[in-house]
Amino acid sequence: MQFEQSVIDSLVASPAEALNVELKTWIDPAQPAGIEKIVKATFALRNRNGGYMLIGFDDKTLAPDAANRPTDVRATFNLDDIQAIISRYSQEPFEIAVAFGSRDGKEHPVIVVPPGVKTPVAATRDLQDGGRTRIRVGAVYFRTLASNGVPSSSEARPADWRDILEICFDNREADIGRFLRRHLAGRDFPGLLASLAQYGMSLPPPVPTLSQRSTTLLDEGEKLFSTAIGARQLSAEEQQLVDSGSWSVALVIEPPHPAAKPDQTFINTIASSNPNYTGWPVWHDTRAASDTLNRPKVTGGCLEALIFSIVTGWSAHLDYWRLNPKGEFYLHRVLQDDGVPDRVQPGTALDPVITIIRVAEAIAVGISYAKALGWAPDKTTLAFAFRWKGLAGRQLSRWADPFDTIIGGTAHDDQITSQVEIPLDTPLSALAPAVETAVADLFVSFGGVTIPSATIEHWVQRLIERRLN
Repeated sequence: MQFEQSVIDSLVASPAEALNVELKTWIDPAQPAGIEKIVKATFALRNRNGGYMLIGFDDKTLAPDAANRPTDVRATFNLDDIQAIISRYSQEPFEIAVAFGSRDGKEHPVIVVPPGVKTPVAATRDLQDGGRTRIRVGAVYFRTLASNGVPSSSEARPADWRDILEICFDNREADIGRFLRRHLAGRDFPGLLASLAQYGMSLPPPVPTLSQRSTTLLDEGEKLFSTAIGARQLSAEEQQLVDSGSWSVALVIEPPHPAAKPDQTFINTIASSNPNYTGWPVWHDTRAASDTLNRPKVTGGCLEALIFSIVTGWSAHLDYWRLNPKGEFYLHRVLQDDGVPDRVQPGTALDPVITIIRVAEAIAVGISYAKALGWAPDKTTLAFAFRWKGLAGRQLSRWADPFDTIIGGTAHDDQITSQVEIPLDTPLSALAPAVETAVADLFVSFGGVTIPSATIEHWVQRLIERRLN
């Protein structure tokens, strides 16, 4: 299976426990205790719809584990042996990958568990160790949040089964959804919906005020970003990022949680429930950042962070985000096209695939946050507003992959804003239409370009399935 090495490198460089990320100290896959940890962690991640098991880290301190490191890491954690363990205990074998990332000159294995679970993975046999049963036949393991928002792997509890079944049903709907979108593309949807209405089927009425609120949040977020920048002493390189092109997203969740506060449970839940689809995910958790200025703080009833990262050989980053636990989330980010001057001259290009991926990621992470924070999937609507600035004079260009032929004309509008609303119970497999709505006006501003629906769906699915490489 494929995986994105940049994600592996980022996880190893800044490890943190999350619903889709589990940390373990060094283990021996040949011993019962090691087999137990591998099976429970990978099964729990699979039932959570994929993730990563990082080995050689303390899950409390997040520091590398200096004890019990094997002499030959790659030989100890070779793919064939790890895959054999999983296949031996799973009633429905699934393919995994074993990746390696370097930290302080030393390699750490990362077991990559793919998404796509359609039937809960259960153990098919016991693992006995003396008088102790380490793995119990029939056990279904799951990554879940404890009462304080800290993730853990354990046997599924009654409260977990709704999430497990929803994940499985979402993945089963993926094939049906792709089939319908392929065969209904270009059809008369208003006419189709009118026909369905004759048989008692209807759609919920639009809520325009929710979209207006998300756009207002964009405007407010820009002002807060300017205030945060004004309070920070900036280097010349940092100021250059501030002056670069940018994109931002505002998320309003309806109904709000009026009594919610940015307490430790909220902070832990936010950090743990980000699926980490990319190496530098949206609303990036920087609590462990070496530069204390990059760490989030609680202010004005919200959690806020202003992050600069300028490292030679890596993409430069500028993020400002503000999370209101009542249900209003904002992110401002420099365009990735302006953060890699060795690849493309800043201010000249906008990569459409990177744009599609980032919009899809923002929507998917917003869904994950809302569910983890307790919003009812069948009673909640998410309104996203996106804004791109500094566009005038850029060309739509697939600079990140010169073999891709997606290109367009030159933008003349300097700013584009779009909105999209989705129910919280929207399956991740059905995000492509929302992404297409969000980016349509942006791409049209580059000489009338329209990206095919199939292309957008292709890249959205690759993000969700963590197959970007």
